[in-house]
Amino acid sequence: MKLDVALIHAPSVYDFRERIVYASIISEVVPSLYVFDMMPYGFLTLASYLEKRGYKVGTFNLASKMLRDQKFDVRGFIRKIEADIYGIDLHWLVHAHGATEIAKIVKELHPDSRVVLGGLSATYFWHYIMRNYEYIDAIFLGDSAELPLLKFLERGPEEAPNVVWRDGDRIRNNGISWIPEVLDDFIVDHSYMIRNFLRNRDLEVSIPFCSFMEAPIAGVVTVKGCPFDCITCGGSRTAYKSFFSRRELGLKSPEAIAREVEGIAKLSTMPIFFIGDLRIGSRIEKLSSLLSRMNLENELIFEFFSPPSRRDLELLRKTSHSVYLQISPESPVEEVRWAFGRPYDNYSLEEMIRNVDELEFTRLDLYFMMGLPKQPLDHYYLVYEYFKRVRSISDRVDAFVSPLAPFIDPGSRVFESPSTFGYKLLFNSFEEHRRALTAYHWKYSLNYETDWMTRHDIVEASLKAYELLNKAKLEEGLIQEEGYELAKRRILLDRKVLKFVDSGMDINKLREAIEELSIKLDIKVKESLSLYPTKSLAQSIRNPLIRRLASTLIG
Repeated sequence: MKLDVALIHAPSVYDFRERIVYASIISEVVPSLYVFDMMPYGFLTLASYLEKRGYKVGTFNLASKMLRDQKFDVRGFIRKIEADIYGIDLHWLVHAHGATEIAKIVKELHPDSRVVLGGLSATYFWHYIMRNYEYIDAIFLGDSAELPLLKFLERGPEEAPNVVWRDGDRIRNNGISWIPEVLDDFIVDHSYMIRNFLRNRDLEVSIPFCSFMEAPIAGVVTVKGCPFDCITCGGSRTAYKSFFSRRELGLKSPEAIAREVEGIAKLSTMPIFFIGDLRIGSRIEKLSSLLSRMNLENELIFEFFSPPSRRDLELLRKTSHSVYLQISPESPVEEVRWAFGRPYDNYSLEEMIRNVDELEFTRLDLYFMMGLPKQPLDHYYLVYEYFKRVRSISDRVDAFVSPLAPFIDPGSRVFESPSTFGYKLLFNSFEEHRRALTAYHWKYSLNYETDWMTRHDIVEASLKAYELLNKAKLEEGLIQEEGYELAKRRILLDRKVLKFVDSGMDINKLREAIEELSIKLDIKVKESLSLYPTKSLAQSIRNPLIRRLASTLIG
């Protein structure tokens, strides 16, 4: 296949199929499995933007394909892709190993093409990457690459904004000068995914994430940047301003969001997740009006960064027959929550829960974390207690818990000044993070400890909170016995792997159990815990021919 641009998503660790790596619950609150196989949403905006202007773009989810096909030949597949530019995402640092290894393979197989990286982590570490990875020709800086990549294709790197590039022995930095504040030109054409699949002739390498066939979900980006300043987040207000040159938020208008939703709804009935709090830019009233007129069959999922007013909830409830909400209080303890950067109390959170119940939303999901400031080991029990409390207010509440893992994000306030917030960074270089991803157990991937918990404490708190929360869900009828037992098996194996590693025992003795729980059963665990509404891809697609084809491929 001949393309202008090939966009490639790597697993977090390139050769994970040959290694023994047990990541356990670190990806518990996202659709991805433990190799973080979800493609960045930016791939779809880039592909839509460039194809609209006459360029041919392919997206390839190597992480998904490698998970679903243990015999998949990565080098052989990449050899067959012909493109002028190969773009590889390095947005979050969890892809430091996989992204650079795939870039190296691409350059070996296609030496005359350009290999480029993009994303927040690539931006933060651009100087080190360009100095030490000679097979990477350029890095697209900042949070937006649509226009820079177009200029790169049309005129070369000399005239492309937001690009660091290799010019012989020199490294040239064009600086970040294009920071869009209106995102209406970057609507995803969701029919692109069908074209991409038909070109690739392989559903497993074309899907956004590994479990997409079993539980598809669409997303709509509504904002770039953030008005909040959560202390460990690389996408916080401070990080955007200090390292990515974004001083003003980039917003998508209600009309543009509605057009994108309409495009999804024409193709499928899969759930739609709105990325970003729609109160930012005061867009809820207008967007709710537009969505309400569509008579959507899709379930809708909205997220909030703090508890919304009843009025906002009333508006959103009218947008679909089934509406889900999400909020991340991070901790049941107000002092911890405020220290992390979530400035609201339990009273306002519980008032939101009462409104959710009275307005008959389908579900409200609460997300909690371990590894926060002012959070000691014994706080693990409080997640269980608080969940039982809020379930007494409404049976429409669900909850999830995970460690703050694997990394404190580069560019965050904690990464830049750890002691100010009670943290200790155990390593901070790109290469150290890259190596840490290959650790046998996720404890040794953590790049931090706190004044209140060691790495071992963070592991213990996370596992105990996870086990107790699942016990509560079983008691409340939210999960079945099978799902609970699977979760317990993961916890037991996690402890066993850590014991082997810490005592110097032969980890190979656990390979079979790790492979079973890391890959074969991880999807089942996520299905049982129900992160979001699920129905298969084949059930979601409207076009009968494509639906039949998808059913055949899924088996």
